Amino acid sequence: MKNMISFLFLLAAGVLVGYLGARLVMGDRPAAAPALLPEGYGFYLILLLPLLYFVVVGIHELGHVAAGRWQDFSFYGLTIGPFSWRPDQDGRIQFKWNTSLNLAGGIAIMIPEGKERLRQRFTWFVLGGPLASLLLALIAWGASFLLAPPAFGYYLLIVIALFSGVIFLATILPSRVGGFASDGMRTLTFLRNGPTAIADLASLQALAHLRAGAPYATLPTELMERVANDEKVPAQQRATMDYYRYLQQLAAGNVAEATARYASIMERLNVYPAGTHSNFHLEHALLAAHYHQDLETAEAAL
Repeated sequence: MKNMISFLFLLAAGVLVGYLGARLVMGDRPAAAPALLPEGYGFYLILLLPLLYFVVVGIHELGHVAAGRWQDFSFYGLTIGPFSWRPDQDGRIQFKWNTSLNLAGGIAIMIPEGKERLRQRFTWFVLGGPLASLLLALIAWGASFLLAPPAFGYYLLIVIALFSGVIFLATILPSRVGGFASDGMRTLTFLRNGPTAIADLASLQALAHLRAGAPYATLPTELMERVANDEKVPAQQRATMDYYRYLQQLAAGNVAEATARYASIMERLNVYPAGTHSNFHLEHALLAAHYHQDLETAEAAL
């Protein structure tokens, strides 16, 4: 329900921004003035909305990818609506259909190489999307001056500029919806360098550690433990820190401690988006089956 309310709010905000943008471009029109759009243009623009969505959201996510590559991040996935691209074992980019509604809004998955300047590098990676959206809006707006009504391209560029501007505002404004923080919220968090930023930094350290091929048993857990016990950190991030600690304990052979840690995570499963819960239940099933030979618990988890 919260996700639906947030979606409707963003939709209403987009309609409002679009209306105000049209008023700004076209100015006040007297009652006897001609139609805002030439006949038929509105119909064609509506037909093009899905394509415009993929273009505008795609540019936003590619902005993250470009910034990530600049900051020496490895590419692990790009999803835009029903389309998804992921590297195979040989590093070749493969197309796949996206079947997860949670990712349909667009996401770029990248992991940092090395542990140097993680906070600064990740900040640039996060800002890459909104900056790309702002750049597209400015380019489309500027290009519209090269055309003039009633050219269809003029109105198309105006719509792209407004659409990309809405995406820029929606992602750069600090907000948190369904456990996910906006790009603006994540940037502000890192600039403040508070408890949440330290939690994000601990996650990046873990990802960089594993990306380098280091074993799970040697995961650096000192910072993770500090984050997990800090009530100022959002519940989802504290649970994630415990998940990494669970992996470290399991790899180190501390099965009893790892099992207790995972049980505490399962008790807080509601802090994660519902679409991710199946992954945790599968992990629970594997833990029960492989490490405890507990078929009943494993089947219940499945």
